[in-house]
Amino acid sequence: MNTIESIDLIYRNPDVRGGRPCIVGTGLRVIDIVMAMEFGQRSPAQMAEDYQVSLAQVHAALAYYYEHKDEIDEDIREYVRIGLELAKDGWGRPEKSVFPLGLTEDQLDALLDLITRAEEKAEDGQSLTHAMKRQIVEDFVAVKASGKATEPIG
Repeated sequence: MNTIESIDLIYRNPDVRGGRPCIVGTGLRVIDIVMAMEFGQRSPAQMAEDYQVSLAQVHAALAYYYEHKDEIDEDIREYVRIGLELAKDGWGRPEKSVFPLGLTEDQLDALLDLITRAEEKAEDGQSLTHAMKRQIVEDFVAVKASGKATEPIG
């Protein structure tokens, strides 16, 4: 008789990283591993070292990706689309950027998650306009600058 073994190294929590699948014990998303591999040309061993996770955790994230490839590829396309839209609006160039140069990687991730959640809440599946996204960014930056809250409101 065969026994099916399960490796529980990936989790989802709606309160962590927008509910995206993450490596257990971290906030490191499966999509982060996939993008590092695809766009950063990082090997699993390099990613394990860079992200301070085990090689088994990296491989579990990759296995999860291949099991849920369509869903995660759609998320990647959405992040790329948002990035291209932001770049088109001049948000990637410091001289035209609404982003203060002092945003940390976690703050940028929180901002992208905020934009993604706003897209998900949009009525009738409508996409947010550039103006709406710009307002989200400006509100996020204002909250950060005020020091009144550590989490963006939204």
